[in-house]
Amino acid sequence: MTSSIADLADAIRLQAVTAGAAEPAVRGADWQTATVAAVGAGTVDCGVVTARCLDSYQDRAVGDRVVIAQSGNGNWICLGRTAGTTEQAFVSYTPTWTGTSNPSIGNGTLQGRYWRHGSNITGIINLTIGSTTSLGSGNYFWGLPTDAAGLIGVCPAQILTSSQRWAGQCIIAPSDTNRLGVYMPSAGNNGELIRTSASKASPNGAFASGDQLRISFQYEAA
Repeated sequence: MTSSIADLADAIRLQAVTAGAAEPAVRGADWQTATVAAVGAGTVDCGVVTARCLDSYQDRAVGDRVVIAQSGNGNWICLGRTAGTTEQAFVSYTPTWTGTSNPSIGNGTLQGRYWRHGSNITGIINLTIGSTTSLGSGNYFWGLPTDAAGLIGVCPAQILTSSQRWAGQCIIAPSDTNRLGVYMPSAGNNGELIRTSASKASPNGAFASGDQLRISFQYEAA
């Protein structure tokens, strides 16, 4: 009899522990990992759990391995993706290069790379003029990897020739959301957009084969 009572008490205790583990009001706040099965408007579904996402969890996708947390009253929130086996890498893209009549790169090179964290975009553009590069005409602009929002951004740029370096600035404006312009000093010390006019690619003159343009940018994504 004593053994039966002890077994019953153990069974009741085990049931209580199991029930408490599934009841947030008993166990309090909790967190766990989960896999995203569906993406909603500001939410993710992870099996039977629908969790509202933090603003920092951008580019949500089915299959993401995420951390979800539950408050003591049972509400769920998704904190974001867990880290993969490798660090998030920069992404390569090919910037557009436009003018009144568009240039063409020919045997030169035009490369871009960027990294996104939340709504923050950081990247670089490298242009090297080749012997068959066609310079087109008019003011030059280079395409961004995503549209820009927020305030006007001012970032560094530089032209390198065979003998000189010229420091300039790139301007990212939400009113012109998908591209940036590069301003270089002019003879009158006023910054002017790079363009094909013989004296306006840099204070040294028009672009020539082997000249390079280096642009760094950072902005808020739309």
